[in-house]
Amino acid sequence: MIDFFRRDKNWWLLAAFAVLLLGAVLTRVGITREITLIVNGETRQVRTAALTVAGVLRSGEVSLQKEDLVVPERGTFFWDADVIQVQQAQTIMILTPEGEQRMVTPERVPSNLMGMLGIDLFPEDRLRINGQEIDPQAPLEFSGEVVLQYDPARTLRLEIDGIETVHHTQAVTLGAALEAEGIHLAPQDWVSQPLSTPINDGLAVSIRRALPVTINIAGATVTGWSASTTVGEALQDIGVSLQNLDYSLPSEDALLPESREIEVVRVREDVMIMTDEVAYENEYLEDPGTLLDQVSVIEPGQVGIYATRERVRFEDGNEVDRMDQETWQASEARDGVLGYGTRAEIRTAVVDGQTIEYWRKISVYATSYKPCDNQGVCHDGTATGIPLQKGVVAVRPHWISVPNGYGMWLQPVYVPGYGHAVIGDTGGGIPGTPWIDLAYRDENYVSWHQWTTLYFLPPIPNWYPAIIVP
Repeated sequence: MIDFFRRDKNWWLLAAFAVLLLGAVLTRVGITREITLIVNGETRQVRTAALTVAGVLRSGEVSLQKEDLVVPERGTFFWDADVIQVQQAQTIMILTPEGEQRMVTPERVPSNLMGMLGIDLFPEDRLRINGQEIDPQAPLEFSGEVVLQYDPARTLRLEIDGIETVHHTQAVTLGAALEAEGIHLAPQDWVSQPLSTPINDGLAVSIRRALPVTINIAGATVTGWSASTTVGEALQDIGVSLQNLDYSLPSEDALLPESREIEVVRVREDVMIMTDEVAYENEYLEDPGTLLDQVSVIEPGQVGIYATRERVRFEDGNEVDRMDQETWQASEARDGVLGYGTRAEIRTAVVDGQTIEYWRKISVYATSYKPCDNQGVCHDGTATGIPLQKGVVAVRPHWISVPNGYGMWLQPVYVPGYGHAVIGDTGGGIPGTPWIDLAYRDENYVSWHQWTTLYFLPPIPNWYPAIIVP
């Protein structure tokens, strides 16, 4: 066995010696070849008799590092090929968000460099050298150490009206990212995050597109746009506010219906004070300071008042409910005291174109009579015994009678349109009405059925009724 290894070693030594000897002989005899060297992309020609790649590179004075890339490989015997490519390794520092990576490599394509770090480039990822963006597929041209900055795109997850999409962006803020992606927002659209939100990797954002909403309010229709999901939020978006007792159909906290129609009912409640009066009575006393047939107020009466507070509810201007809330007595009734005048005073008036003096006048309903009625029955006398003729006035008995006294018999009076007369007769009259009956003869009879004024002429009698009761 030992002899075998010795024989094998000797064989290799003999072979190496033979190669060296052959090289020396070929060199001696001038057998050389021209080889093309491409070093870092630069081409040059080297004439050499070397039989290996390493020998050719030494002939071309190309120094190698172990990281350099040589094609064919540097230990390869070089018999047939006439081109050797060399890509010398360079120091490259790659800056990533996780830190920095330093490598010595002949690789020049940036995307391949990133792949060596296990980083797959996405379309929106950026590579920069000295702040300048570069093409990830274009080989780098540099000498010496280079710093490559990797700026990965951030993932943005968007859900728009329930449909989710994933985007990669270099934008700094959400608003810039949406603009870069061609996603335009209307003023009424809803976004779950402010547009100024910084883009962090994996940021999730929801967007709801605004749709038209119809609001029926007090007989009018208002249309607006809203991206809200509830009735109250939609009303707020469109600028229709519910005030005080107003309500909406559906209610504020309900989801917006599929029809996107809302009815707003304007409600108000008015508080009203309703009063009921309790009448009072008056006591009458004689008042010598007041003229006949006039009334003075000695002590005013006061009605009693009961007040009730009512709450009235109106919806869209229509009353829908009325509720009594409280009743109280606002004031008590108090009887009054009135004075009826008893003072007679001579006054004047122009009646039928002449000036007359009178001490009393009252409004009366006048009829007329004559000696014979329609049935031919005749009565020519009066209560005082004077003939029944024009100039005699009949009145109710209680106007003129006074116990044990003369009263107002034959009292001078004046009736407009009839003339001067005296109270000389009595009659039943019209109950409840201040009544007089004007006497005529059959031949000059005039029918009276009208209201007129009875003037009492001087002299003023010793007795007269303070109040003439109908």
